Amino acid sequence: MSSAIVYEHPLNERIRVFLRLEHFFHNVQFFLHGTNPVETQAGITALIEILTVLERTDVRSELLKELDRQISGLSKLFDAPAVDKLRLDAILEKLSDHIQQLQEAPSKNLSEVRDLELLNSIRQRAALAGTCGFDLPAYHYLVNQPTDLRNEYLSRWSSDLSPLKNSIELLLSMLRSSALFDRQIAENGFYQRVLDSQNPCQLLRICMPPNSGVYPEVSGSKHRVNIRFLTFTEHERAKQINERQEFDLSCCVI
Repeated sequence: MSSAIVYEHPLNERIRVFLRLEHFFHNVQFFLHGTNPVETQAGITALIEILTVLERTDVRSELLKELDRQISGLSKLFDAPAVDKLRLDAILEKLSDHIQQLQEAPSKNLSEVRDLELLNSIRQRAALAGTCGFDLPAYHYLVNQPTDLRNEYLSRWSSDLSPLKNSIELLLSMLRSSALFDRQIAENGFYQRVLDSQNPCQLLRICMPPNSGVYPEVSGSKHRVNIRFLTFTEHERAKQINERQEFDLSCCVI
C-alpha cells in the first residue's frame, strides 16, 4: 500500500473537521523548519487556516467527547475473551493522558494566538486579495528575518495548539487502523454500498495505484455511499469510466 494513493472521505462532520485540522497541522509542521521566506509564509497560512476552523467549531470539546467515548467503549472489553489486557491498558492510559493534556491546556494561550494583531492582519488581507509586501510591511519584515528567528515565531505560535494536534492524530490513527482493506469491483465505473446503520462507518478509505488514470468521487451518508470513478483530465470535464474498476475499500469505525 505504500506506493498507492489513499483517498479518504469522512461520513460525519466531526471526522471532517479532524481531517481538515490534521492536514493544516501537517503543513505547519512541514514548514516549521523552512529555510526560506516562502516556506515561512506557507506555514503561517496553514496556522491561520487552523485558527479559522477553531473559530467555527469547539474542537476541544469535540475531542474530549470522542476521547471519553473511546475510553467508555474500550473499558467494556476487559472481560472479553482473547483480549490483550496489557495492550488495552496501554491504549486506555494513552487516551486518558490526552484528556488530561486537553483539560490542562490553558485556554488563555489559545486566545492569545487568536488575538495576535499580526496574524489577524495577515488573515484579513488574505481573505480580500492575498498578501504582498506592500500590503503588510510588518509581515514582509518578519519573513525576511534570519531563519532561526522566523522559525522561532512559527514554533511559538503553534506550540499552544499541540494538545489539539496530538489528540486528533491519536483518534485518526485509531480510526484508520480499525478496518482492513478489501478488494471491490465497480461495474461500469460505479459502486454503491449500504452501510450498517447500527454501527455507522465514520471514514471511508479507497486505495488505488497512482498510475490508474482514474480517481474516485464519493457521495453519501451514514446509510449509503456511492463511488464514481472518473478519468483524470487537465482540459476537459471528467467523465465516469465505462469499464470495470478494481479498488481496495476500508470502512473505518471506532
